[in-house]
Parts: sequence; structure tokens; C-alpha cells
Amino acid sequence: MINEAVMLLGGLGTRLLPYTKVVSKEMLPIYDNPMIYYLVKELYEAGIKRIIMVVNENNEPLIKKYFTRNMEYENKLSNDKKTLLNDLNNLIDNIEFVYVRQIIKGTYGALYSVKDHLKSDNFLVLYGDDYLPDSNTSKMLIDNYLKTGKMQVIIKEESNLPQAGIVKIDKNNYLENLNKINQDHSSCIFLGRMLLNKKIFLIKDSVTLHDDGEYYLPYALLKFQGEVLTIKYRGKYFNLGEKNGYIKATIYYISNYKKDININDIFN
Repeated sequence: MINEAVMLLGGLGTRLLPYTKVVSKEMLPIYDNPMIYYLVKELYEAGIKRIIMVVNENNEPLIKKYFTRNMEYENKLSNDKKTLLNDLNNLIDNIEFVYVRQIIKGTYGALYSVKDHLKSDNFLVLYGDDYLPDSNTSKMLIDNYLKTGKMQVIIKEESNLPQAGIVKIDKNNYLENLNKINQDHSSCIFLGRMLLNKKIFLIKDSVTLHDDGEYYLPYALLKFQGEVLTIKYRGKYFNLGEKNGYIKATIYYISNYKKDININDIFN
């Protein structure tokens, strides 16, 4: 049973400055809910009961406040307004939230920070700024793990590939390497959804420290050759950590999931 997840939220959101000087990127709204709501809802619908959030000193107070019932505030609301909080309160009432400060730089460093807080050997990991609205990839990972017993990562085919970090997979769909654009690769990128085992923490001393002083989780996974399966996600993907991705995600959500709103009316 997979019922525990880690959300990596320790970044400072510098690509969304100056707004993120005051409010963390996870609390930016996509229509009427902050980004983080959609990630937590995805986990809840996949059966997750406990979420460890890796946070920093700036975003921890606001995230905690959002995922805590405030009866004094709710009692001031009319009954019809209270119903707008029903979905959020359902998440709050049914999930245990744990908050951990990041102690080492990078996505691997963020994950390593929760080593002593995990209760399960196997757990989901989500990046806080990867928005995948068209299917529940957390459930995909769990379902595939129950069939294979392997660690899993989500990848996606892209036409506009980055300069580095392009996924190469072997003939059996296992993660093989992360290459630069002029090297052999699979035309896929690594997305921030994965199902891992606690053995990821055992290779800390052999993880490469990059020039920017950070340890990256995808490169740590390369230490497990033939053990990390890849699953292709075929829906839309938005990087909410940068301005264009955030704007596109908002427009896409309204266009596809708010059928009572005509997107053209917004711009008229």
C-alpha cells in the first residue's frame, strides 16, 4: 500500500519575482485555488493519507495556514460561502501534513531532508511546480508499482527539448541516462512525479554535486541502473515555476475545466 508522499517546495521562486518576494509560488492561484491545492488533491485521489512538505522559512507559514482549519474565520461566513471551502476542508480533514525544512541544496537535497520523517519504504515524490492536469499521474505511478514492484518516474515526449537533462531510456523502458541535446536521447524530459524507495537515501555520498552547488534527484536515480521504470505522460504539462508556464496553465485550466466560462469573454 502506497499512502505517503513527499512534496518538494523548498525553492525560492526567483523566476516569478517580484511577486514571490511576499507570496510563495505554490500559493499563486490557478483560477480559484492555489497551485498547491491541485497537487494535494491529486495525491488524495490517489489514496495518499500523509504528505511531507519540504518547505523554507518563507513559504512554511502560509502553506501551514492554508492547510489548517480556521473555525473563527469560517464562522463569519454565510452558509453559501462556507460551501466554497468544502473541498479544501475535506483534504485537511483526511490528510496528515508534516512540514520539514530543507537542509541541503537541490531536489535530491530536499528529498534527503525527509529521510527520518518517512514511515513507509515506498513513497511518491512531487515537484511543487510541475502541473499535469490531464490525468492523475500519482495514481498511474502507484498502479504500475503494484504490477512491477519497481521505482517509477514520469517522462514526457517534447518537441522543444532543453539543452541538457534529456531522458534516455533502454529497450525495456528503464531510465538509462540524462543527456545533452547533441547526444543520443529519447526526445523525452523528466517530470516531477515519481515513486521511490528509501534506498535512494543510501547513495548520498556518491551523488554528484553540480557546479551550482546543488544535488539533483534525476542524476541520483542514475545510480540505480535497470531499477527505475519510466512511464510516458501524454497530456499537457506546465512548469508553474516560470511566468509563461503559469499564465498558460491558468488559461488552459479555464478553457478545459471551467465549462461555464468562455475564455474569449475574459479578453473582451
